[in-house]
Amino acid sequence: MGAAAVLSISGLRTEFRTRRGPVAAVDGLDLELPAGETFGLVGESGCGKSVTALSILRLLPRPAGRVAAGSIRFEGEDLLALPEAAMRRIRGNRISMIFQEPMTSLNPVLPVGFQIEEVLRKHRGLSAREARAEAGGLLARVGMPDPQSRLDDYPHQLSGGMRQRAMIAIALACRPALMIADEPTTALDVTIQAQILELISRLQAEFGMSVLLITHDLGVVAETCREAAVMYAGRIVERAAVARLYARPAHPYTVGLFRSLPRAVGRGGKLTPIPGTVPHPAELPPGCAFQERCFQRHAACREDPPWAEVATGHFARCWKPLG
Repeated sequence: MGAAAVLSISGLRTEFRTRRGPVAAVDGLDLELPAGETFGLVGESGCGKSVTALSILRLLPRPAGRVAAGSIRFEGEDLLALPEAAMRRIRGNRISMIFQEPMTSLNPVLPVGFQIEEVLRKHRGLSAREARAEAGGLLARVGMPDPQSRLDDYPHQLSGGMRQRAMIAIALACRPALMIADEPTTALDVTIQAQILELISRLQAEFGMSVLLITHDLGVVAETCREAAVMYAGRIVERAAVARLYARPAHPYTVGLFRSLPRAVGRGGKLTPIPGTVPHPAELPPGCAFQERCFQRHAACREDPPWAEVATGHFARCWKPLG
């Protein structure tokens, strides 16, 4: 983990109130994001990736969700200690987010241009005329066809790829230091997925911002990230440079993710799914949460495994790492 980090998360525990009592969706998460790079956070649905993003932005649904412990330091400030007014100045300004489904994230009754202009007026203090011109320029920058005319379109008038481009334009409006992209290619066809990923990579390099890319897709990580962390049941179980992670995965869960990738027909490979399902956060076994699905579980797995360096810059939370 490099010294220059735009975001440092330490001991994060995010809980939700349930009929069974408080349940931790994120439990003891430690994570550092290097400045000016795209970092991948990978895992199955329900592992806590999106809850981590909402915790960073302090957008957890209240009163059910809350950050119960830990710190989230952004550019030297603990976001959890800031008053809400100060947090509003950071949210959408210094930290922006591309949400998983733009159709539900964009306001359906307002033109997309107005939604971009609102950010520009609020955070950058632009006049209505200046914001209008800047909004058109942002839509052009993200590759929106006929950007000036699209300013007056409503979300339902745009295709899925266009809506995602509009979301990216909103996220870029204030030239953030950190952009969080939560499953930015969900529900898009393969061609549009590739365009959106290329766009995010190009804009990241152009603006020099950090990107936290949240995804379940290992292929997306391979194409866009230099480093990645793998998350399971609310905890980081492995972290490494992407090249190393793909060549020598150390945690059995990461190995299982790679084994479950579809292989080309006719090459002798076959789909090998991870057995079982992710346990409910209220029903985690003592020790390693992955033990019931692990192909090499043994007695020590009943105890909490250590976070250890298995090779230079490659860490895993496992009693018998494979890397």
